[in-house]
Amino acid sequence: MATVAGEDAPPRARTRSARSRQRASLEGIAPAIAEVTLRGAIEPVDEPGGARLLSEHPFLVQQAVALLESNRDRLRFVFVPAGSPWIAVDLSVLEGHDGLMRARALLRPIAPPSGLTVRELDVLTLVASGYSNQGIAELLATSLRTVTTHMERILAKFGQASRAALAGIAAESGLLRLPLPGGARARSPLTVDPDHRPSHKGAAERRRSASPPPVLIGAPLSLNGFSSADAHEMLNGARLAVAEVNQRGGVGGRRLELVVAECDVNDAASVEAAIANLIDADVDAVAGGYSCAEARVQDLMADYGAPYLHCVTMEAMVERVRQDPQRLRNIFQTGPTDIHYGPQCVSFLSDLRDRGAWRPRNRRLVVLQPSWSMMDIGLGTMEERADRTGWSIEHITGLPLTGADWSAILGRIARIDPAAILLANYFPEESIAFQRAFLADPLDSLVYTLYGPSVPLYRETLGADADGVIWATSTGTYADPIALGFAERYRALHGALPGRAHAGLSYDRIHLLCSAWARAGGTRRFDEVAREIRQLVHRGVSGTYALGNSGQCGVSYPDATRDPSFAQAHLVFQIQGGRHAILGPHPYADGAFRLPPWFEA
Repeated sequence: MATVAGEDAPPRARTRSARSRQRASLEGIAPAIAEVTLRGAIEPVDEPGGARLLSEHPFLVQQAVALLESNRDRLRFVFVPAGSPWIAVDLSVLEGHDGLMRARALLRPIAPPSGLTVRELDVLTLVASGYSNQGIAELLATSLRTVTTHMERILAKFGQASRAALAGIAAESGLLRLPLPGGARARSPLTVDPDHRPSHKGAAERRRSASPPPVLIGAPLSLNGFSSADAHEMLNGARLAVAEVNQRGGVGGRRLELVVAECDVNDAASVEAAIANLIDADVDAVAGGYSCAEARVQDLMADYGAPYLHCVTMEAMVERVRQDPQRLRNIFQTGPTDIHYGPQCVSFLSDLRDRGAWRPRNRRLVVLQPSWSMMDIGLGTMEERADRTGWSIEHITGLPLTGADWSAILGRIARIDPAAILLANYFPEESIAFQRAFLADPLDSLVYTLYGPSVPLYRETLGADADGVIWATSTGTYADPIALGFAERYRALHGALPGRAHAGLSYDRIHLLCSAWARAGGTRRFDEVAREIRQLVHRGVSGTYALGNSGQCGVSYPDATRDPSFAQAHLVFQIQGGRHAILGPHPYADGAFRLPPWFEA
């Protein structure tokens, strides 16, 4: 996609050009106008646009009524609706032709002045309201260092040298964000308090209550980028959970909403921009899957403070939390790490062999691993387990993450002539390409891969050619009544059954967050919410989430614990007649191993 700054421009240049285009597109737009009575009735003026905006945002009506009941005649502020342009709001009191007082609302969409982010607007609002940096940090549940950094950026953007100058600009220009950042504890002499105000010109009527603001969960999703099939599974699982929560009355009486930020999980700049957009939207939590920029995402979310629940399934990301538990206290991986994949593969193959369910012609196992420094399938433990159980491992490493020449690689594999092949690649597109190339000239080898077949795209694309493939996941959806009920509700909502991994994980993350919010008594008490997440034991459709360990990640059964009631089972599936049969571990199996059809061919 071309930009003013050029394809090869750095991200900041592209961001500046995008802001310039947005500012240009909003310049010259006439304000939408409407009036509000003391009873909260909305009356259109000229065009219906203003009345429509007020009806869509009850908070604006609440502020108009509050102004009428105060001793003030004017109120100016900025309203930031999720996923839409900022709105400059100018409310003024006037007397109508019938002698009754009304608040006239001028509503104009604006680009962020001086390139402010939402979080910078929050800080500027609290500066103008008289708060110190420490007070702002406490209200926003963030660090003093983060607030200081924001202050430096705001001063630079406005070309000012003092807090007093910034406060004056904010007050004179109406650059005050409402609702006030920091929630119910925040106060500002520059606004009207709907809950404590004197009567305006003798008015004694009570204000009409407005709906409380929604609870926002951010979801960075690669809906049109790399691994988009997986992203749609995540989106659909989250939508089902959100619908269920709202059917039960929401979160503390507030409606739950999903804020989607599109990105490409294989493009670090795109991922960072998506997270920045969610932070600017002031979401109450972020629930995501995986990306190539997870370390940076963790840092951004640590500075923001809201809970970040992901499923990157990487030991390297969990180790960061272990090494910096205070700073990364709000970062949670809702699944075990990747270090169990290799050892569990050896254990599974050994069990098949020892039970006589499979008679391998030799003891050679080939491991295919892409060049991905963050991936760790536990090769050290795998080799130790292989030595103990009589396997010889041949490694083919340094493969491209995507676009591998599988025909050439399979030529190398044929010369090794292994009893089984472990394809250590998560992405369904690569697993599909491998299987097609393998079946062009199959070996009498078991194919054991990771995660990719969980996505419906795998079976839909390969059809019968997927039969016989064995695959494992550390975060799979069970086949018990809880998971089967989820699958039926998912199908009723979306018209298709879910895959066996990320749809369920995404669904579980939403319900886990809601449980933590209920226990913490609110969504903006970020530290309390994180503490509740650590203490929760949540049984979902993908097992039991017990994240109170040093890495704040899921616990793997049977490798990390022998107690499945506090863990997520490392499920091993085989595709049989288009169905995913769970082969282990006990007690979750619902099928038995079958020799793959290419052996017979």
